[in-house]
Amino acid sequence: MTKATVASHEDLFIERSETRCDACGGSLATDDDDAERGYGMPGRGVYLWARGDEIRFEGAPLCTACASAIGMTALARWEIEEEEG
Repeated sequence: MTKATVASHEDLFIERSETRCDACGGSLATDDDDAERGYGMPGRGVYLWARGDEIRFEGAPLCTACASAIGMTALARWEIEEEEG
């Protein structure tokens, strides 16, 4: 049996004290050791909203793993499209 979670629209507007990854929901808090080596650097994504003549951009914080996975997936798809012409 699966467990369902129900939330109201009010949950969308809750101010959170910590930043979370928009893809996986993980915390973006970095530990000092990782930050020194450059591994703890979070990424950013951008949502593009287009409606008629109006275009909006919305920044989205991403953890290092999700930023890397999304970036590599985008590059792979671009390569496939280039090969197909």
